[in-house]
Amino acid sequence: MEIFDTMILDIILIALPLTIYLLYLAYTKTFNNKENELLIVVTIFSVLYLLFKYTKPLYMNMPFIIINISLIIAYIKKSKISVLITSIIMIAYYYSFYQDYLPIIILEYLLYYLFYLKTFKEFKINNFILIFATIKIVISLILLSYQNYAFPTYVSELIIEGIYLYAVASVIIYFLNKTEEVLKLHMNIKEIKHNKQIHTSLFQITHEIKNPIAVCKGYLDMFDSENPKHFKKYIPILKDEINRTLLLLEDFLAMNKVKINKDIVDINLLIEEVIKNIDMLCQKNNIKLTSNIIDDDIYINADYNRLTQVFINLLKNSVEAIPKNKEGKILVSEKIKDDHIIIIVKDNGKGMSKELLNKIKEPFYTTKQKGTGLGVSLSEQIIKAHSGSLVYESKEDEYTKVIVTLPIEEI
Repeated sequence: MEIFDTMILDIILIALPLTIYLLYLAYTKTFNNKENELLIVVTIFSVLYLLFKYTKPLYMNMPFIIINISLIIAYIKKSKISVLITSIIMIAYYYSFYQDYLPIIILEYLLYYLFYLKTFKEFKINNFILIFATIKIVISLILLSYQNYAFPTYVSELIIEGIYLYAVASVIIYFLNKTEEVLKLHMNIKEIKHNKQIHTSLFQITHEIKNPIAVCKGYLDMFDSENPKHFKKYIPILKDEINRTLLLLEDFLAMNKVKINKDIVDINLLIEEVIKNIDMLCQKNNIKLTSNIIDDDIYINADYNRLTQVFINLLKNSVEAIPKNKEGKILVSEKIKDDHIIIIVKDNGKGMSKELLNKIKEPFYTTKQKGTGLGVSLSEQIIKAHSGSLVYESKEDEYTKVIVTLPIEEI
């Protein structure tokens, strides 16, 4: 029973540093670089230290073989520094038991290295572990026989220790390599998805740009430079299509280059400035813009220009959502909840169906004739960069409500 407890303890002591190593790999996604090499060295010596500190041999009066698993891991992970230092530590450890036979001990650890080099090109982990365990048993038997131990008594015990080393090393290395393979596969899948998104974005931007260019080409084909009417009829259309293309490119570039420069900002002052800027547009479209802003200074850590861009875009969308023949109303209101300020922009425009509401944040999705479909997506990206949220509520033919939540900064 004591032997069984020792085996369980050994496995825990070996598995703990390896688990931390794998968790770190999963978190940082670092493979095949200097940082990973350093982590391997730390992991190997952590295993070695824990085994020396807390475990004991399966059989008394004998050096314990399981500590050699650190050297096996070093060989499998091809960590030259760990192989060298761990081999020296192992030689010193076994020398403390067999002080008259240092050359044999050194030869043993040279044999491990030579077998490793020989099997390097066609490296099979299980074969190496089997060779390692076999050499360890044979050398240990030779050393014990030289010291006049009761030789037959220790043969079965050494064979059990060798099998134990082989079994534990095989299981640990198998799960270590399989886990790394899964992590690498997961990273490759994420990379494929990322590349797919890039290709999709490029396809979408190409498709969107193609439309206004095709319109320009069509009108240019019909354009007669000798006909003055064509100048008056086609030039404004060509300008509109070119402006639409430029706007699309600007929005697309803005989405991929969102830089946030935060500072302490009075959010109410920002909202008031936005309302002043958009009020003229509302008057032009016979829309009543009202505000219910908290009469107090409320500070947030934010990029003033970026948030201004967001709220102008939200209010412009509200203006454009209200039909010309309708008495338009837009209300901007605020409330505070759980150290957050909630800004609500509500209009009585045409609203959105559930299907449209589900797609409103998708890049390039728009119901506007001259829209790019990037405004809402860009706005959400900016709000998320401020640790906030952007939520849409709408009912078709009745209203649309946009709820922006931002954390308040304590001054």
